[in-house]
Amino acid sequence: MPKLPTERLILGLPGTVFFGLLVLFAIVAFVYSASRRIRVLLAGAPDPRFDRVGLRIRKTLEYAFAQKRMFRDFYAGVFHIFIFGGFVVLTVRTLELVVEGLWPGLVLLPGTLGNLYTLAKDVFEVLVLVGVAMAVYRRAFARPARLDLTADAWFVLFLIALLIAADLVAEGARVALAPQLASRWSPAVAVIARWLSGVSPPKLQAISDAAWWTHLVDILFFGNYLPYSKHFHILTAVPNIFFMNLDPPGRLATPDLEKSERFGASRVEDLTWKSMLDGYACTECGRCRVVCPTVLTDKPLDPRLHIAAIRDAVYEATPEILAAASGRGNGGDGGGPGHARRDLIGGWISEDTIWACTTCGFCTSACPVFIVPAVDKIVEMRRYLVLDRAEFPKEMQTAFRGMETNGNPWGIAAASRADWAKELPVVTMAEARGRDIDVLFWVGCAGSYEDRAKKVSRALVELLQAAGVSFAILGVEETCNGDSARRMGNEYLFQMLAQQNVETLNGYGVKKIVTNCPHCFNVIRNEYPDFGGKYEVMHGTELVSKLIAEGRLKMTGRVEESISFHDPCYLGRYNGVYDAPRRILESIPGLRLQELPRSRERGLCCGAGGGRMWMEEKLGTRINQTRMREIAGAGTGAVGVSCPFCMVMLGNAKEEIGVATQPFDVLELARRAMA
Repeated sequence: MPKLPTERLILGLPGTVFFGLLVLFAIVAFVYSASRRIRVLLAGAPDPRFDRVGLRIRKTLEYAFAQKRMFRDFYAGVFHIFIFGGFVVLTVRTLELVVEGLWPGLVLLPGTLGNLYTLAKDVFEVLVLVGVAMAVYRRAFARPARLDLTADAWFVLFLIALLIAADLVAEGARVALAPQLASRWSPAVAVIARWLSGVSPPKLQAISDAAWWTHLVDILFFGNYLPYSKHFHILTAVPNIFFMNLDPPGRLATPDLEKSERFGASRVEDLTWKSMLDGYACTECGRCRVVCPTVLTDKPLDPRLHIAAIRDAVYEATPEILAAASGRGNGGDGGGPGHARRDLIGGWISEDTIWACTTCGFCTSACPVFIVPAVDKIVEMRRYLVLDRAEFPKEMQTAFRGMETNGNPWGIAAASRADWAKELPVVTMAEARGRDIDVLFWVGCAGSYEDRAKKVSRALVELLQAAGVSFAILGVEETCNGDSARRMGNEYLFQMLAQQNVETLNGYGVKKIVTNCPHCFNVIRNEYPDFGGKYEVMHGTELVSKLIAEGRLKMTGRVEESISFHDPCYLGRYNGVYDAPRRILESIPGLRLQELPRSRERGLCCGAGGGRMWMEEKLGTRINQTRMREIAGAGTGAVGVSCPFCMVMLGNAKEEIGVATQPFDVLELARRAMA
């Protein structure tokens, strides 16, 4: 029977004592490093993420252990599940190693349970090596554009491969020394033992000892390296998934402005602890940048680099934060004595980066570990710039003033809000008092004032009337929903508008709302509940699709057209409405629907979200033109849209780049096909 390395004297100490001291040192070092990271999180702004524990556990099993999102890229999903599964299984092997080193001869998992684990360990160790080989091939030869080939990533792959290979070689050498230890439950170890069968016993003992210590030191070093590595996500990804946002993705948190001493985030300490954890958990896989409109059009914002900058800012601020938390002062004005730390805004993140984001949400929906790389953090920084420093793009001044004084970002007179409906038999809620109204039609600013969107408002009115739906509008009592104000950082203005609208809606006892604008749809559905406005909100395409399915609307007129469909971000990614507009298009005789290469969850933003509708696009290429070129490249004669902002952006791009593809709202086409 071969002796374990800890059964001999090492540096004059009994092997078990030396082993125990080494493990103890590694544990203490890890606890010290990890505690520093955790203490920094505790210094961040509060963020309630301990609710709905059962749902969080289920989501963690689904997305962390089954790695559901990872398989959107099948190749990457396969090798990640191999490596991750191997690490889960090897957790028990690590405990076995400690028991083996401290108490030679003691078996942690005896009998059948031990045999089953031995088989699982053998299988998963081989799978980990296969996964590492696949990862190496991907980085060395396939080289996806979204990946950055860092030395840190290569080093981590080396440590993983060394860890597994050392354990297999150590076990194989032991079996070669003592064939009676061979087990049918260890097929991989048996193969290695056969390879080593011709080696002399002294050399086998040396190989076994060297591999055993290599495996041990690799584990202890790896654990202590990770808190200082870009691969800290190996430890933090699972907690980050557990603490994911369970609220609707289109909902931004509502700050208490009356009790706030500071607005938004200008320093690391202003970020929530979850925003800091996002930085720790970033895998740098680059999925967030694949369909990011600012990356594709050469803007300063790259969500992967953005979250990495936040992580590095947190690391730089760590000594000062810890010093302040322990009452020792900040040791100067930065990360330590004599070290000036950079500001978050203007230092780590430029203002051009902050204002570039369209809040399309692709980066959040693409992240396999549920990081919010940009939107929430960028909105917090915008809040600081707008509310604390009164610094924002000059074009926004017009939009802010228009929303504040006239209830719309164009600044058109509020008294003309219902002029679009003058020739239609449409009643207001004030006129309909006492009547049985099925649904309120929330027209929105675009549907009330923008010429193209007014046609869509009329189309929905005629569809509802044809289906016998009783509805009314607010008319001049409706005002801007505040979406652009909130996402551009003007939280005061947003809350003023939201409270005014909720008071009006609740005053009429409104229960159901339909709107053509995804931005109105998202805000009223997901954010107005914070102000006491809880309603059943539908997008126009959802209601019309339902009416068609019920037979209340007949699509009998032929529309001979080939058409693609552009998914609005705030309708699709934020609220999951993908099928309703497509069902309408598919119900129209003669219409031939062709999906775009970038569609549904991977749809490319038109460039109008996040308040960008009201700003000039001065950096890089224009997002709306980039999207319209893709649409025209599909070869269809038309493109369907379901958002007035998208209609404006794509319509402008059509004229700017001179393509033939004509944008139509889905509801316009339904009106054309209606009997």
